[in-house]
Amino acid sequence: MPRSPSKRRQRSKEEQEDGVQNQPKCRQSVMFMKDSLFSSSNIQVIKLKHPRTSSAMYVFDEDNRRLYDMVVFDEGYRSWFIGETIQSDGRLYIISPVDVSYLILPYLMEATKNIPLDHLLEDPDFPSLSKLAAVAATKDFSHIADRKGNAELGVWKYSENKTLSWLEKRVKQLSKLLQEKKVPTSNAQSFTFVRTMDSQQTQEAYLVLAYGIISEYLSEDLSKALHKHLQLPEAKSKQKPLVSVENQPPVKKQKVEGPVEDYTKTAVPENKVKSPQTAKAKALAKSASGSKSITSFFTRK
Repeated sequence: MPRSPSKRRQRSKEEQEDGVQNQPKCRQSVMFMKDSLFSSSNIQVIKLKHPRTSSAMYVFDEDNRRLYDMVVFDEGYRSWFIGETIQSDGRLYIISPVDVSYLILPYLMEATKNIPLDHLLEDPDFPSLSKLAAVAATKDFSHIADRKGNAELGVWKYSENKTLSWLEKRVKQLSKLLQEKKVPTSNAQSFTFVRTMDSQQTQEAYLVLAYGIISEYLSEDLSKALHKHLQLPEAKSKQKPLVSVENQPPVKKQKVEGPVEDYTKTAVPENKVKSPQTAKAKALAKSASGSKSITSFFTRK
């Protein structure tokens, strides 16, 4: 007599299937990053203080002592098809190198004493700030600060003139690159509109655009100082132009149409003169005498 399949084998098979279904799915994301990061054995995502906002996420390459900015584009209600899976996280991550000078500027501007940079970059709210200090230890900040004492001490004092001159060069370099790439200077601006502007207007438009991009990595006070240093035009408020009253045409009086008679007063009956009836009207009236009106059939009984 053939033996039935073992119940133990059936249970193990069911448990295996349940185990596969209950395994946590691997979360995958789409990132644009340099190939050199794949060869690094120690990459960390850290949280640091952002010069413009409260905080931001960065990628720290400990092997090469480099810091990368992490920009996230999230449009919502989007997913990625990766292989044979669907990832509900439709965000796009872009990992790009960042100049640590922008991250150190707020600490240099707020410093009240000349202390080494590794002591200056200490913040209990951001424990990963020590990694920024490790990257900054090998950098030269003579373009934004003055060195104090021996080079081995790593003491820097903030210089506003040097910083504004350095930022001016960065803005002009970025403006030139944007103009070469023919990037529209506004969201609603077409390429044909860029061509219709003269050379001075075009350079000014791209300079304003480059300034706006650089200002995303600057504090509000430093951004205002840079705007004044570059002598950029003030943002025009979108208001309706005020026209002098003297130039306005004379206002026409609107014709008011409506009842002329005053209906609040007691109406005075008028004596109407009856027009004489014709022979046909008299005949109809005579034939209708003694008959009921049609409305009498619809009255309540």
